[in-house]
Amino acid sequence: MVTGAVVVALVLGGCAAESDVGSAGGVSSAGAGAGAGAGAGAGAGLAVEAYVEAYVEPGDGSAGLVTDASRRAATIGIDGVTVADDGAGLDDLPAGVGALARTATDGGAAPELLVSNYSESIGDLSPEVGTALLSDAGNRSRVASRLAELASEQHVRGVQIDLESLRGRDRAGLVAFAAALRTAVHDRLGKDAEVSVAVMASTSAGGYRDTGYDLGALADHVDRFVLMTYDQHGPWSDAGTIGSLPWAKRVVAAAERSGVPADRIDLGVAGYGYVWGGSGDPQLSPDAARAAAGSAATWSARTGEWSAALDDGRELHWSDARSYRARVALAEDLGLHGVALWSLNTLALPETETT
Repeated sequence: MVTGAVVVALVLGGCAAESDVGSAGGVSSAGAGAGAGAGAGAGAGLAVEAYVEAYVEPGDGSAGLVTDASRRAATIGIDGVTVADDGAGLDDLPAGVGALARTATDGGAAPELLVSNYSESIGDLSPEVGTALLSDAGNRSRVASRLAELASEQHVRGVQIDLESLRGRDRAGLVAFAAALRTAVHDRLGKDAEVSVAVMASTSAGGYRDTGYDLGALADHVDRFVLMTYDQHGPWSDAGTIGSLPWAKRVVAAAERSGVPADRIDLGVAGYGYVWGGSGDPQLSPDAARAAAGSAATWSARTGEWSAALDDGRELHWSDARSYRARVALAEDLGLHGVALWSLNTLALPETETT
């Protein structure tokens, strides 16, 4: 995840698998999603999350995306709150968070506030900011209290911890921070308010520990685990899937072995793609990827993603609405709590049925 986003939760049904590989022209609605009725009580009871940037400017369309999604949503969580570089407090709340929270509430969804260790000084998620917060009891207490205060002021109903690129040394501090935040949130918002945590994907229990997550201990203090089962490959690696289905299954299995019950896991879904080769931004929306790929676009039901190898040497991989439905099916098969789509800015929240 990156800073500035909205999470959407709703109840949907699943979908069945299709043939392993098909051309772009051969997309069928068969098995692409079935069983989802209208409203938040429909289908098999999966909770679905999605993310959108919280920075709202006139005409940027973010509020409209939230309005559309919240009609089917149980929860919309708003990112954009960042920990100060010294770990002792929070940066100023971005403009637009409150407006998006009101939009979500008006649509019938419960807003949730996300907090990250994104640092403007490096333009990325900062391990140092994470450690500065988590290694100091006073910092943990102050930030937890301020987050709960902000959540109350902005009329949201829960907080999600989105601290990424952590290290093994941060495990105990993250557990202590989650405990402090849960207490502060319950004191401010009531015992029904949720505290959740976003978790960078790993395919082994040791991998989770090495990246700062004591998942079994965290389970005592958080209600829901959002596994970021995307960015399996990216501009930092050789070309490959954004988050293939077999890999996602291994990520979930490792989390369960680490002490997280399946019914408290949300499966991450990419709503974007990457291009290797050429110039410009390597990240693409699904629509832009499809336009660039043209007739070379190929679907794989094994990975649940699209790919294309172009004559000019570029290679594309992307995840779209069809990929989303495949992951809803996987989450249902694995008995998970739901799925998490990143992000509404690049992919509007898909329906689980095609028409």
